[in-house]
Amino acid sequence: MPGPVSDSFDPEFGTGANADMVQAAVAGVVARITEHLGPGLKNIVEIAYEGPEGPEHPPAFSENELRVIRFGLNRALESL
Repeated sequence: MPGPVSDSFDPEFGTGANADMVQAAVAGVVARITEHLGPGLKNIVEIAYEGPEGPEHPPAFSENELRVIRFGLNRALESL
């Protein structure tokens, strides 16, 4: 009988180290977006339902950052 699964195993990413790298990539993109928008958060329902569009922020993301953003948005859609 096999031994217990390692604590560092992650069912989606394979290892805890891989999950840590994904988490770091997402956190890095969040930090870049926060630089543009500022640290204040707004209620997402108000933003989605009514709010004025606000000023445009030119996208200045690398291809990898855009892929991380798309990953995060897809995960958000899965949880809704």
